[in-house]
Amino acid sequence: MSSWIIARNVAPRKKAVIAPAYYNATNISDMPSLYMEYLAAHIYSQKMGETFAVWDPTSILRNTLRIAPQTKFLKETTEGQVSLGLNTFKPIVSKLKFKEVQKIAADLIFYDPAFNREVVNTINKAGIKTAFDIGIHLVRDPSGPNLSAFKAYSELLKTFQKKSKKTALNIYIMADSYSVITQFQPYCDPSWTIVSLSKVAPVGEDNEFIQLMADIQIMTALPALALDFSRSSDRFIYLMQRYRGGLTYFTEVNGVEWNLI
Repeated sequence: MSSWIIARNVAPRKKAVIAPAYYNATNISDMPSLYMEYLAAHIYSQKMGETFAVWDPTSILRNTLRIAPQTKFLKETTEGQVSLGLNTFKPIVSKLKFKEVQKIAADLIFYDPAFNREVVNTINKAGIKTAFDIGIHLVRDPSGPNLSAFKAYSELLKTFQKKSKKTALNIYIMADSYSVITQFQPYCDPSWTIVSLSKVAPVGEDNEFIQLMADIQIMTALPALALDFSRSSDRFIYLMQRYRGGLTYFTEVNGVEWNLI
């Protein structure tokens, strides 16, 4: 048999398919961090001209966000496939200006309609319809009332009231527990009206998560904010703020610079 016939019957070798590196959506403890890392992974892939691949076995992203067409969700991961981490994203995203990151976030992070209805229903059931002047975020200290923080927020609100020339303030307080608000009330001026979703404690992890996102939705719509950028939720609120024309007043309470990841 000729060597040509033998060669003709040998099947050509298939080119090895290299599976794309991917963002792992399973190693996150809170949703604001997850959304911001998802955004960072998208920016990285976009800048590198690579496939934006995501490993999301719990479907948490697909159940809460309207997914962009360029996102490829993996059905499985293979041995040797690279999981991209924060240290990979940082050199790229750290060079971007905040306004550029904010614009990409506005194009990428849209809530899934069904999920958004749950968030809006939580707000409506609480009867929250007031137009608030400013929003702050108080966090419960496990060791007891944080008196220095209460004093600092009180002075901050008094300064805002003086600058805005308002005789009274409608204040929205995001809090993980209503007890921290009752502890803060002795430091409040009588002219202030305080409202918080935390007055009705959520039952179960799912409701706790929905209430967190409802808190964030309220805060992103306010004209004035006082936030702490050491918290992922506060960085996410600042990134996604949607008050028409931009914030009229803002302060970062601890002098921390904003960062995506």
